[in-house]
Amino acid sequence: MKMCACFLIITVALAGCEGSDVAGVGGRPSKRPEEATMLPMCPSLYRVGGTHDPASPNYNPGVADTALMHIPHTFAWSGRDPHGVCDPLLYRYRLDEGAFSDWAADTTVIVDGLSDGGHQLIAQPGCPAVHGIEESFGFIVNFDPDSEIVEPPDANGTLTVADGDTLWVRVIAHDREELEGVGGGIAQIVMTMDNSDTMSFVSSNVAEWWWSSDADPGSGHYIESRNSPQGGNAAHLIKARAQDVDGRWEAPNSEATYMFWYNLPPTCTITYPADGDTLGSDFTVQWEGTDPDGDVVQFQYVLDPWLHAYELTEASEMLYEDIEPGLHEFRIRAQDGSGCWGISWQIITFYVE
Repeated sequence: MKMCACFLIITVALAGCEGSDVAGVGGRPSKRPEEATMLPMCPSLYRVGGTHDPASPNYNPGVADTALMHIPHTFAWSGRDPHGVCDPLLYRYRLDEGAFSDWAADTTVIVDGLSDGGHQLIAQPGCPAVHGIEESFGFIVNFDPDSEIVEPPDANGTLTVADGDTLWVRVIAHDREELEGVGGGIAQIVMTMDNSDTMSFVSSNVAEWWWSSDADPGSGHYIESRNSPQGGNAAHLIKARAQDVDGRWEAPNSEATYMFWYNLPPTCTITYPADGDTLGSDFTVQWEGTDPDGDVVQFQYVLDPWLHAYELTEASEMLYEDIEPGLHEFRIRAQDGSGCWGISWQIITFYVE
């Protein structure tokens, strides 16, 4: 008995199984399903609409035996019954070690909800009474890489960079296939500022880029000042996006972003008491704030940060009463109208009798 099992990609024409026989009585081909032990139907399992576009749901990296792909993904198959035993021809399928689906005329299935790593799709033609030859297709689910901005450590939207200062940015990218030991890796990280200045870091899981308004233009890390005239009170956005070795890009809506203010930061000065003063149990701390390119709108302050929480105020003084004797610390910083915080705290220590 001859059997023919044909595995084809969609771009290849389906081959027939000419000269195939089925088990019968007296060596003659049988037309009765109950006497057929195996049907030489040639199922072809292929991937629909394979494309090299990583954004496509049918992304095909071009590997046929153990393909890396992302989900959801459409699989398709075809088959034929040269003996007409199963007419119409039906199909069933299963994923990994799961149960077979019911027999149906469907020739496609959308696979979703799989964990990353290796998987197998098995399709079988036939009919409920007579089963054809199974075909299997192994694949590895390929998930998006992801990037993370780990420096600066300041919370997004709180960092202020003054004219002439340097901003250093560090990005780490991860590929889940590489982390879970099924191949993979990061091919490149692309960092962009304000959708205009861009630099690519090839074959690295870590990218580092710095900006400075007075850096050497030939350094490759140069970016001109966006301040007009001295700070501009404008927000700037850094984006980082990774690509894995299979050509798949991190999704645009999940790329790492960091917003900062590239201007002159506000400052705060404590006018009373002076550092090292000795005070009574009731006293008033006074301060003033200035911003070279805007207005100060509020302050963040705390008395004895190891005991109390930080608070916000628009006032320029704070009254304290019945403060315990001993050494105390007061710290404060200003925020300007663009949301930029001062880069450092103004701190004094004093004694209460």
